[in-house]
Amino acid sequence: MAKKRGTSNVPMIMGIIGGVLGIPAAFCSGACAATVGALSEASDVNSLGSFYLSMGLLGAIAGLIGGLLGKKTPVPAGIIMLIATFMCGITLIAGNMLALIVAILFLLGGIFCFTQKKEEITTA
Repeated sequence: MAKKRGTSNVPMIMGIIGGVLGIPAAFCSGACAATVGALSEASDVNSLGSFYLSMGLLGAIAGLIGGLLGKKTPVPAGIIMLIATFMCGITLIAGNMLALIVAILFLLGGIFCFTQKKEEITTA
């Protein structure tokens, strides 16, 4: 049975850098959303901030996992990184520009997962 394995280190590098930058971006987006909600006198400020915080943290963790799997299983890793791009992209609504950098890194890593050269590995 032959499996395909990736040959590029780019998805792993993009996933690690995006995951490391995504954690402070998640905290910033949660704090920014809670502050904007408090200033606009929204009824449920804590849930708004915790939603953005959880989306940012889950996106950062998913992108990090996708980056680490980018060489071993490139197609599922690319799907995970694209999902992480979407999750970190949601936090852009809170006005967090660090999340934009993270989303771009995850998007590029996900694209590289799909387009990298793959080698056949035979297992007995």
